[in-house]
Amino acid sequence: MKILKKIFFIAVILISAITFSQEKEETIKLNLTIKDYNNKPVPGAVILLDNVKQDRVANASGTFKAIIKKAPIEITVYSPMVGVQTVKYLGNPNMIINIKKPTNDDVVDTANEKIADPIQFRDIYDYLRGKVAGVEVTPRNSIIIRGASNFREYKSPLFILNGVQVDEETFAQIVPVTILKIKILKGPETAIYGIRGANGVIEVTTMI
Repeated sequence: MKILKKIFFIAVILISAITFSQEKEETIKLNLTIKDYNNKPVPGAVILLDNVKQDRVANASGTFKAIIKKAPIEITVYSPMVGVQTVKYLGNPNMIINIKKPTNDDVVDTANEKIADPIQFRDIYDYLRGKVAGVEVTPRNSIIIRGASNFREYKSPLFILNGVQVDEETFAQIVPVTILKIKILKGPETAIYGIRGANGVIEVTTMI
């Protein structure tokens, strides 16, 4: 009887180990790099696995990383400024996906409207330099809000991302193509943030 119990116990352990091993094997560390037809990174690209939109987008370097339990059949990447590309997943978790240049059939008539280079802004600092008035960004990416107090205890403005205060490291990871709006506050407008907003406040709202 004791021998049967031991055999049964060992069998249970073996079955559990095999099941765990199979589950572990199914886990895939997906590492995608999204580039445009000029082989430049596409920050903010939306990722769909078998037409299921993922919660996160490609970062400022055009990289998307995720751990998935099931291998997808197709991967679709989409940028509203560059285009869309669908590829088959052939088992390689490390992939570079280039969004192909649109053909004449894909071009939409914009009534001669001049379209800016979709990835002209490499990061949030470039975005602030190119699009946001009243903000000075130094070559070393120090940010100064013109007209704000020069409060020495804090060297930079206060950063608010989607209503939450963030540090400069997090602020630097904002992908320009995901930005919905930016608001610059200075003077009395910063009162709700207390002394921390003395050098001005940059409120950023993104689509994610």
